[in-house]
Parts: sequence; C-alpha cells; structure tokens
Amino acid sequence: MSTEGLDRVRERVAGSSSAEVVGQSIEAIHGIAELGAFLAVAVDAPCGPGALAGVPVAVKDNLDTRDFVTTGGTPALRDSRPGRDHLAVERLRAAGAAVVGKTNLHELALGITSNNAAFGPVRNPHDPARSAGGSSGGSAVAVATGVVPVALGSDTGGSVRVPAAHCGVVGFRPTVGRWGNGRCVPISHTRDTAGAFATSVADVAEIDAVVTGAGTAPVPERLRIGVPRAGFYDDLHPDVAAGAARALDRLADAGVELVERDAVGVFELDAECGFPIVFAEIVEDLPGYLATLPGPEQKLTFADVLDQVASPDVRGVMEAAASGTFGPAELVAALEVRDRLRAAYAAALDGLDAIIYPTVPLPAPPLGDDDMTELNGATVPVFLTSIRNTAPGSTAGMPSISLPGGVTSAGLPVGISLEGLPGQDAALLAVAAVVERVLAAG
Repeated sequence: MSTEGLDRVRERVAGSSSAEVVGQSIEAIHGIAELGAFLAVAVDAPCGPGALAGVPVAVKDNLDTRDFVTTGGTPALRDSRPGRDHLAVERLRAAGAAVVGKTNLHELALGITSNNAAFGPVRNPHDPARSAGGSSGGSAVAVATGVVPVALGSDTGGSVRVPAAHCGVVGFRPTVGRWGNGRCVPISHTRDTAGAFATSVADVAEIDAVVTGAGTAPVPERLRIGVPRAGFYDDLHPDVAAGAARALDRLADAGVELVERDAVGVFELDAECGFPIVFAEIVEDLPGYLATLPGPEQKLTFADVLDQVASPDVRGVMEAAASGTFGPAELVAALEVRDRLRAAYAAALDGLDAIIYPTVPLPAPPLGDDDMTELNGATVPVFLTSIRNTAPGSTAGMPSISLPGGVTSAGLPVGISLEGLPGQDAALLAVAAVVERVLAAG
C-alpha cells in the first residue's frame, strides 16, 4: 500500500501541474470505491496558490464544505448544503489545497466502527473484512491508500485516533477549540474537535500551523514521557501489548526517560461525566446546528433526525439522549467532574513532556462487530473497549496524537498514542516527531 506525504505531492505538482495532481487523486478515489471511504467526489476541485497549492485533501462528511453536501452520514441530512466551510477547510483552501471529496463515517459520528447502515460500511484497506475504525473511518482510509496525503476528521472520544491506529497512519486530535468551533454536525461542544490524518507528524504539524497560524515548539534536550500502566496497559491484545513494549524499549534505548506514572482516577472520572456531557449537549447542539442551515433542514428537529437514523447502535445513543434523563442540572454536575478529570491529568503530567499508551487495546475488529467483539478469549463491548484509552483525555479536552506502532501477526496495524495538556499542542507535536523518528529507526 503506497502513501505519499506533502513533500512528495509538492514534487509531483512541480513536475506536472496542480490540476493534474488533483485529477489523479480524484481518479484514485474511484479506484478504491469498494472500500466505501467516500460519500461524495469532486468532478473538478479548484485550488489556488499557497503553501498547499495543488495538494488534494479529503474532508469527513460531518465538517461543512461550501461546495458539497454535509450529510453527517445520516439520512435526514442527505441533501443538506450548508454553503460554508468549517474553519479548518477554509484555512486549507486559503493555502491552496483542493477538496477532492467528502468521506464516509459512522452515522452522526456516534460510533467507532464506521459501519454505516445508511451509506454502507468503510472497510479496512489492510483487510476489507475488518473495520477501518471510526467514526472518521473514511478519512483514515483515504490517507492509508495514498489517495490523499492529508484528510480531515473529527474526534469526540477517539474518532480520529482509533481509525488512525487501525489503518496505520498518523491521527492528530488538537485541543478542543484550537481548530474552531461550529460548522460541523455536532455531538458535544465540550468534547468535539476537528482533527487531521497524514502519513507523518511533520505533515500533521504543517496542517496545524496552516489552520491555527501557530509556530513550532522546541524539543527538550531529554524527553521525559510518562507510562501510565494502570488501566491504559491492562488487558491488551497480545500483539498490541508486544507493539507497546517494543516502542517503550526503543525509546529507552534512544535515551528517552520513561517515568512510571499513575493517572489516578481518570477512567472512573470519565465514566462519571463523559457520556452525561454528550447526552446533555447533543440535544441542544444538534438542533442549534440545524437552525443555521439554509435549506429545509433548518426546520428539522432532533426527533426528525432520530426518526430517520439507520444504524441501530446510533439510534440507541440518540434515544438515550432524547430520554430527558440528562438535563441542565446533570450537565452542570458532569462539568464539575470534568474539572476534576482535568486536574487528574495535570497531576499525572506534572514534570513530563507527554504520556504514552496503546491507542486501542485491540486490532481492527471484524466488520459487523458493532456491539460485541472478542479480546483475549472474552466477549467485550466493541465501543467501550475501543475508546477505553482515548476517551478520558477527550473528555478533558486534551490534545493527542496516534502514531503507527507496528503490525500484528495478521498484518493489521496498531497505534501508539501521545497525550499532552490542553493548549500544549505545539509541544506535543514536537515530542511526537522525536518519538516517530525513534520508532521508525528501530
């Protein structure tokens, strides 16, 4: 499977033309149709001058784009045309990038497999019988297959990093708010953020700089990275455990100081507040988004969207949110717990440059394992197991990045994640670049 980074794409643009490179990307999208990665493909994708001139990018179909529909992967929004760009899309276009298509996702981004009952599943390019991960599965596949060097996704509890791990690419979740708010089919304004997939940390860092205008951060002379064994390293698939151990050994051999550090209580605190925040905010945030749309979708209610949901697991989440169990009082209480969660992470990261852990405890599950799957001889819930390590930091609003961490004996990718404190994105990306070099050298 051949992938390309931004520098290689620029070389091709210099050797031919922006239009030719973008046209080749559009043609390549049609060549991977069997993987179900795209919901809409450009006929002609204009691009302009700038640092990303001629670079084709793909955009998850819950992020608004002025020249495509934004379906959110759900039937009620099948024809919705917001006529505007999400901030990240706007900034990439201003730098010369061309949006070549909108990518498939788990319906309404409320799941982790991208097995979309309305628009079809996204298949893992390493094994089409397995999930690509979700909810940003299509964007991960677009990069993993080399169709585009960069794709945008969104992440509420792991929706960029999980598919990045399952597809063997880099997936970056910025601090909530860093890449703007709004102009995206929402779940939770407290937890949602756009993010990016690429083939290297350098490319992700460049995209972050384009979106935010932020500069780079220096790398400490000697990295100190925390290893939170309890919880994050428990009950791992043997190949995931082996990949994590290999990564830690290589970092130690390279002179990185690995510090055993407990992230005290983060799983319990996330269990107490994570889902209540989602359930309380989606019933307000989704109707608020609908009200900003220019077409008939503006008149849709939460109930109207729910009535047309096709995926059974998504319907269950939506019904739980609509039950009225989680109202303003419950949200206030949940946000107070979230403050304690953030404090727990601050304590865990005190004096450290990042923490490191396996992105997902298991490799990509078989496609169709939307409710339960197998791990170490036991039947486990696929959603909760897949987001076990990524969810607490997501609820806390922290930046995180998943790097390729090798492959299983069956050839399935696994991921290694680094996580830092809110607002420390540039520093995290600098650390990730060092870790990436060490892992690649091994």
